Order: sequence, then C-alpha cells, then structure tokens
Amino acid sequence: MRKKRDYKLLWPSSKCCLKKRVDLDTIVKYGSILVFLFMISSQLLNIILKQNLMMSFISLFVNIYFFMAILTKLEIVRFSIFADNMKKVLKIMFWVLLLNSLAYFVSNVQIHNYLFAPLNFLGAYFIFVLSKTE
Repeated sequence: MRKKRDYKLLWPSSKCCLKKRVDLDTIVKYGSILVFLFMISSQLLNIILKQNLMMSFISLFVNIYFFMAILTKLEIVRFSIFADNMKKVLKIMFWVLLLNSLAYFVSNVQIHNYLFAPLNFLGAYFIFVLSKTE
C-alpha cells in the first residue's frame, strides 16, 4: 500500500503534465521543417541514384514549394505568393500528406510502410496544427 501512495506523490498535480514539459508549438514548427527536409533529401537521393527520375523531380519541386510555404507561415522567410492563399496551401498540403501516408501504408515495400507512411502522417498532423495557429 505504501508503494502506491509514494508513486502517486511523484505525479504532477495537474492532469496535463505533458504540456508543462513539452511545448507543442516548437514541436510543430521544427517537426514540419524536419519532415519536409527529409522528403526533399530522399528525393535528391533518388535523383542521384537515378531511380524514377521524372517522379523524383516532380516530387522534389512540390516538396520545395510546400517547404517554402511552411517557412513563410513560420515567418522565417517572406514570399508574397503565399500571403493571400496560405490557408488553401496548408489545406492542400495536409490532404497530400494524408493521402501519401495512406498510399505508403498499403505499399508492398517495407521502407514505405515503416518509414514514409508514419513520417507523412506526422507531417499531416504538424501541418494541421500549424494551420490552426495564427
């Protein structure tokens, strides 16, 4: 009985202890940047290895466009092309990442199932939270 009480003394008094220790805004900002940097680097690796060149180039340009939109949303870089329709770009980005995660999940390649599917899902979550912040 004594052990249970001692264990409960270690618990924080608030129900939301994770929010006290981890800042969600920082995770969303840097997480979305890291997800797109990983996607860009994987497409560059495909181009260097000459695997599926046409789709790699298209995906690279789309990912760079989305990366610039994220940097604009986070006010790291200023681009006037994103100023008017930032909400639309973020919604499109969210759905593209969500559909990518579903497509990677049903793929037969294990690296798609275990690396790219969760990474795209995390990216979609980060973009969703980023779109809700002002």
